[in-house]
Amino acid sequence: MLRVSKVAEKSLAHKCGIVEGDMILSINGNKINDLLDYMYYSKDESLVIEYIRDGNIQKIGLINRKVKPLGMEFEYENVKRCTNKCIFCFIDQLPKGMRDTLYVKDDDTVLSVLSGNYITLTNLTTEDFERIVKFHLSPLKISVHTTDPQLRKFILKNPKASLILKQLEYLSSHNIEFDVQIVLMKNINDKDNLDRTISSLANFYPNLRSIAVVPVGLTKYREGLFELEPFSKEDAKEVLWQISKWQKEFERRFGTKLVFASDEFYVKAEEKIPDYRFYEEFRQIENGVGLLALFKKQFLSSLKKLKPNVKLKKRITLVTSVAAYKFMKELIETFNQKYPNIKVDVVAIVNNFFGENVTVAGLLTGQDIISQLNCRELGDYVLVPACALNHENKFLDDVHIDDVAKEIKKPVYPVQNHGRKLLYYLLKGGEKN
Repeated sequence: MLRVSKVAEKSLAHKCGIVEGDMILSINGNKINDLLDYMYYSKDESLVIEYIRDGNIQKIGLINRKVKPLGMEFEYENVKRCTNKCIFCFIDQLPKGMRDTLYVKDDDTVLSVLSGNYITLTNLTTEDFERIVKFHLSPLKISVHTTDPQLRKFILKNPKASLILKQLEYLSSHNIEFDVQIVLMKNINDKDNLDRTISSLANFYPNLRSIAVVPVGLTKYREGLFELEPFSKEDAKEVLWQISKWQKEFERRFGTKLVFASDEFYVKAEEKIPDYRFYEEFRQIENGVGLLALFKKQFLSSLKKLKPNVKLKKRITLVTSVAAYKFMKELIETFNQKYPNIKVDVVAIVNNFFGENVTVAGLLTGQDIISQLNCRELGDYVLVPACALNHENKFLDDVHIDDVAKEIKKPVYPVQNHGRKLLYYLLKGGEKN
């Protein structure tokens, strides 16, 4: 049963009288347990929808010849919780006192399909796997980490973790596609184990679409947790070399690189970020794989279309992470060749909140930005990465972007992860509309 949270005006649902608060029970006699049921059973041209309103069961019939979306949105409350106790879990490394939603550990197939969340498959029943096949829920995002059964049990602290190869075989045999991630931990699942994992995963190609290798995230709040080490510059270089060997092998065998290191490894190794064409379909850009390369392509392509302008004069502060600082500086240097009188101060915010090992933009906090900008000359306005904000424009420490603006006494604008958006705010930020 799903509760309707919103009905789009002029939609089929609106025309049929569905309203906010209605509880959808069934479609064409099929019980609706979650969003996947709704998505699957609402695709017929002829629909009979059973719902509850004010305690009374009602029915409506409708014809949807073009099989358009019905225009209903729902509250999704029955999120499947993660039953693993991963030795690297980032949520376990959060400080106390943050908002409750940040402590929710999900391992939900619905969120994997709808939002691109990664699941471990340890939480799924036989019925869940059958539904994946029946509804053809593809592609899935799967956290693998290792294909060694005993090591995966150790990492996830879940006896069902050892079944990963059998589970992937089941999905692949039913033509379900998947992208997988390997959270790499020094001296745990790297080196020879990484080779074995990549090799065994390759057997599922082409249903396996891509493999992302990302470094484990370590905050300063790890007291009492399993001891893990951050990757050094030399460690990162070794990981990139190891992955490059597999990329050459897979290009020869499959015509695709298949496995990619996240941008963080290139930054840690102080290696040049590859050209955007290197990343093929950008299948794991949400994992930070190829994000910088695509951003650079977007920025420079848009900049190329603009004429130089020496009349534009202003000063801007561009907030970024430690990891992206050098990258952003290089983009701004190119920008200044066309706009020499727009002075952009790129400021790398050190993550004191989570610890200096955390260097990505998405984990910047409002209090760190305030404390590190307060003593600076900020110019006309400040740009911050939108990926550090939630839908309410709050940072992870619950500081609102407007509070940052009040504290530093400058307008603050969030910039999305798109090169053209940054260029727009460099040129148009501070202007009305």
